[in-house]
Amino acid sequence: MIESVLQTLRENAMVEPGDDVTVALSGGADSVALLAALRALAPQLGVTLRAAHFHHGIRGAEADRDEAFCRALCESWGVPFRSGRGDAAAFAAERGLSLETAARELRYAFLEQAAPGKLATAHNADDNAETLLLHLIRGAGPRGFGGIPPKRGRIIRPLLDVTRAEILQYLSENRIPHVEDGTNAADGCLRNRVRHRILPLLCAENPRFVEAAGRAMRLSRAEDEYLSGLAAKAEAACRTDAGYSVSALLALDPVLRSRVLLGLLRSLRLDSPTAADEAALEALVQSPNPSACATVSGGVRVCRSYDELLPNPPQPGRSLPPCALVVPGTTVLPDGAGKIIAAFTKYFKFSQKNLTTFAVKYDMIAKRSLEARGRRPGDRLTLSGGAKTVKALMIDRKIPQYLRGRLPLLLCEGRLIACFGLGLDPAFQAAPGEEALLVQFEAPQDAWNREEIAE
Repeated sequence: MIESVLQTLRENAMVEPGDDVTVALSGGADSVALLAALRALAPQLGVTLRAAHFHHGIRGAEADRDEAFCRALCESWGVPFRSGRGDAAAFAAERGLSLETAARELRYAFLEQAAPGKLATAHNADDNAETLLLHLIRGAGPRGFGGIPPKRGRIIRPLLDVTRAEILQYLSENRIPHVEDGTNAADGCLRNRVRHRILPLLCAENPRFVEAAGRAMRLSRAEDEYLSGLAAKAEAACRTDAGYSVSALLALDPVLRSRVLLGLLRSLRLDSPTAADEAALEALVQSPNPSACATVSGGVRVCRSYDELLPNPPQPGRSLPPCALVVPGTTVLPDGAGKIIAAFTKYFKFSQKNLTTFAVKYDMIAKRSLEARGRRPGDRLTLSGGAKTVKALMIDRKIPQYLRGRLPLLLCEGRLIACFGLGLDPAFQAAPGEEALLVQFEAPQDAWNREEIAE
């Protein structure tokens, strides 16, 4: 067994000389064997070894026995030891978790804090085969078929290629004591039922099923790593300033698109995205509605805005209220919607056309009041192509929904003459060399992308 552990450590680059390694020690056969193996290998590896034990506040006197056993074992072996305690039952009730999940969360929270360097857990080859079966039962994808990874961050699993039978044989041959958790014999949780009922049937068909499952999982992990690399490049190609390009996503192979969408979900801090979450994003990408939205786990919204998929898009604010313009001068718009600067010029010079600065004929607006406001139902604006509703023009221009009520419309004594982001009524357009009023809209940089309102 020692040779197998050493090979796993080296093949997966789990430790290097000078590392501090903490063994998660429960007192059971697996963790005791792991501590014994690493204690034997520590001088060769050049690592410092310690152990940590967590008491879950359940199983009564048996759990007290486990803690005392772990402490005594570490004292006899000269291994620094630390223990912690929690109330898994209370934590489960408080968070609405199963007792097993609550115990695991408390245990890992303690272990992560107790381990100054690497944290070694005693997952073995049988555990990994059970995990593969659990993932199969639950309908996992390719990543789930990779089973338990040999390492994740600073967590390492040196026993992952050692079977439970090999562990028990090693302890017996070396007369190393351990304790048994009485709950492991019960079939109350799914993992125990897989361990006691399903795995023995498979091993009866193939006595080396655990090893065969290990080979299959290694292949799956290698393929998953390769596809993840391709997906990372694809995701980078699909990214925009605010989200993801829908056309770029649609151009991907469905397998890669699925992984990119999973990456999007994980970027929203969803640790365990569901198949329904992924299906919801795929539906948005395929949707003919350019303004469709979906809500995924945790109440997180993802919206389609024409060719963009926007995670956590800005919520549409209230429509910009009417505001009289200072002419000439600067008008700060309400609700942080930006500002409008108005200045007269006697000899208007043509500059690059844009949709945030308009040159209005002076004689058309002289001595008349100007105001800005957000759009209202029924607003119509005349542009070079004729008159259309502002709503239709914004759809044609692909203005995102959350911006539509915030883009200022320009009115001259009640007549709609322009909308920033859309254009100016040609009847009010000053020609080069004419006296004009230059009206410029400056959008707040943090409120929206200026490119969305500039031609």
